[in-house]
Amino acid sequence: MSGVYNWGQCEGLIPRGEQFNPCRYVKGREFSQVTGYEALALEIEDTLKVLGELKQPEYELALLVATCGLRISEALGLKWRDFLFDKGRLAIRQTFVHLGIQDGAKTKLSRARVEAPKLLLDALSAWRQETQYADDDDFAFPSEKLGGKQPRSGSQLVEDYLRPAAIRAGVIREKDGITYGPDGEVVKRFGFHTFRHSLATCLMDEQENPAVVQAIMRHSKMDMTLYYSHSRRSAKRAAQEKVVQRLVVPAAAIEMRVPMRVPKTVQ
Repeated sequence: MSGVYNWGQCEGLIPRGEQFNPCRYVKGREFSQVTGYEALALEIEDTLKVLGELKQPEYELALLVATCGLRISEALGLKWRDFLFDKGRLAIRQTFVHLGIQDGAKTKLSRARVEAPKLLLDALSAWRQETQYADDDDFAFPSEKLGGKQPRSGSQLVEDYLRPAAIRAGVIREKDGITYGPDGEVVKRFGFHTFRHSLATCLMDEQENPAVVQAIMRHSKMDMTLYYSHSRRSAKRAAQEKVVQRLVVPAAAIEMRVPMRVPKTVQ
């Protein structure tokens, strides 16, 4: 039922925001809102491996999400006029949801201008020179089957390009219908949103100002930014190492603490 209300919000039938979804207020053991879903956050090296397995324009699309933290609906909704190349920014004016274009973004903060690194803009500029849909009002990632009239399908891009690239890169593997991550953990979902979680985690690992990370992710609340930033296994181990080094006494120090035994005097 919650999914139905989420769909209604995406279609503009009811106001956006969790406060307008009545299902979030339902309590009781039979209506637990706790799920077993935990998003995967990739190490920067693993993200690089996946990108290395993609070609134009899937590479540019993945790079856009991985560096700017865009939602895939926002990235697919971009037209060339939304790329402010001279200012190094992107303008989120519409999204592509449920095979339809919607004006605006998910939240008010999401409509803010997005900073875009120069290397990313260079790659996008190169793609614009290659595509036949390069006018200002053309979609940056159009469906050629539909004559460029609408963007490509995000779910189809994941199944046909992104997941196969991650498998070839050795970042995820599939066995008996189950997907496993880099550390052997079960991965319930893998898609473009993985890059969004990975970006937030990477920035926090690099000790960036949390307020800056929140602004990049365009979260209205810091709680959501902290939810997106995962505690990696390597980070947890490094933190524990700092503590254990202060708790475990070096062997040399232990020997110095052992009292010397004085031999008994022979009567």
